Amino acid sequence: MRFAERLVRRFFEIEGPQQATILAAQAFTSLIPFLVVAAAIGPGDADIADAIVDRFELTGRSAASIHQLFASAGETQSAVTWVSIVILVLSALSFTRALQRVFQRAYERAGDRVSDARRGLAWLACLALWLTITSPLRGPLENVGGVVFATAISTAAGFVVWLGTPVLLLGEPDWRRLAPGAAVSGVLGALVGLASTIYIPIVMDWSAERYGLIGIAFALQSWLLVFAFVVVTGALVGAAVVEHASPSIASEEHRDVGDDAPQVT
Repeated sequence: MRFAERLVRRFFEIEGPQQATILAAQAFTSLIPFLVVAAAIGPGDADIADAIVDRFELTGRSAASIHQLFASAGETQSAVTWVSIVILVLSALSFTRALQRVFQRAYERAGDRVSDARRGLAWLACLALWLTITSPLRGPLENVGGVVFATAISTAAGFVVWLGTPVLLLGEPDWRRLAPGAAVSGVLGALVGLASTIYIPIVMDWSAERYGLIGIAFALQSWLLVFAFVVVTGALVGAAVVEHASPSIASEEHRDVGDDAPQVT
């Protein structure tokens, strides 16, 4: 009970709702355009619109609206220049900074502008590589093992993503400190992903019929906000678990420092 109270108090101390809102907004305005271009110039013929339609199993007006909202891969390729790629990468770094701030505030780490930018670039490169490898595997996994197997794989994949993300963005050498938060984010992310296949098509159809393209944008923003809360919650739970175990960790670190310290005679 005291752990839950401390977790809730810590959530509001780091301004959790505001951090999640900023993260979702940055994902919508900065990360998604980066992924649109990455999907267009990457291997394969699929684009971001196809990925969203397949992910949520959209049909009818909602699927058509998604293809209207996002340009096709051919149209994107024809409009891409090296200048626009640089601008997109710099814009995507604003998302990585928002993500870094979530983990920095949760784990009470200080930021460094130069190191943060370098780690953000590394994270973007790893994200593009991860999506290139894993995106084609989702459909075959669902067909082979069913939804339960796919959800288990999604949980394991989420654990890897949300373990590697703070390792990269914080420069944390001890991954065991980050494992509890990664496990929470992986489980919650898989559950949200499973629920999304049910409610997102309904919301998308309703939004497309009632508001058109702007309704689709609102639905995507709402979905990103839910996932942003998952990220913030996972980071907070992980930090709280580390803080709860900090007496033993601190004593070990203190003993190591004492062993290495010069003896005064």
